[in-house]
Amino acid sequence: MTHTASSLMPYFGLIRVSGEDRAIFLHNQLSNDINHLPINHACLATYNTAKGRVIANMLVLNRDNDIIILTSASLTDTLQKKLQIYIMRSKVKLEIMTDWGAAVSVPETISTASEPQYVLPTSQTNQIWSITLPDGSIIQIGQTSQLPPFNAEVIESWKLHEITSGNPWISKETTETCVAQMLNQQLIGAVHFKKGCYPGQEIIARAQYRGQVKRGLALMEINGSVSAGKPIFDNHNEEVGLIINQVSQQTSTLALAVIKHSAAESELKCDNNIIAIKKCFFNPANTENS
Repeated sequence: MTHTASSLMPYFGLIRVSGEDRAIFLHNQLSNDINHLPINHACLATYNTAKGRVIANMLVLNRDNDIIILTSASLTDTLQKKLQIYIMRSKVKLEIMTDWGAAVSVPETISTASEPQYVLPTSQTNQIWSITLPDGSIIQIGQTSQLPPFNAEVIESWKLHEITSGNPWISKETTETCVAQMLNQQLIGAVHFKKGCYPGQEIIARAQYRGQVKRGLALMEINGSVSAGKPIFDNHNEEVGLIINQVSQQTSTLALAVIKHSAAESELKCDNNIIAIKKCFFNPANTENS
């Protein structure tokens, strides 16, 4: 697959997890099977509240002597502090990697994985790890000085690609607002249903097997400027959704949002801006109230 140029991506921050208990500790905290993640490979995962709400979604890279977590830079402090609480007697150390960062590149076409990818294609060159996401885009992890320079055009293209692919990234504005299935994390391999217990596991499993999630992702165009975390309302002024990610267009905003299934055919607005739904990443025929 051919990719565009790469750019440093300031949106992301990194946490280094070291110590001999690092894998089992993260396995017990995150939604994916970290115990069986091969060295020099990566996976997607979520960290959740006890009620199953996603605190952060992330990329997890298992290196030889440590594990690196990539997540929204706005959540690295929060994530580190929350994980720190549960270390107790475990031999684990958490450090925010201030000299390391991430770069992104976009494929020329959108790809969709037919099955959840619990281990992502990963390569390493000169201490830079390149990880291919299920949507075909690539994230590089390495020392910031060794990564490609910032390119605003590439960043906008990457944001557009993630949004149109239905690949959400949780930030401080949207933390603890959605369960994993509302964000389709189970479809891309971020949630492993056979790995055992972790915070929120019971809620997430019940939602999966009993079909209790009544909100999902939608791609929408908005005739104005909006920001992540802004609520979406129907024509009865009832709150029916939330903006997760957005990218500005010439005269509008393209956004990825979580909305009620039952609101898919409704007239929607955000900050008094009119919303046109371009695509639902769920079956809009499910119109039960949520």
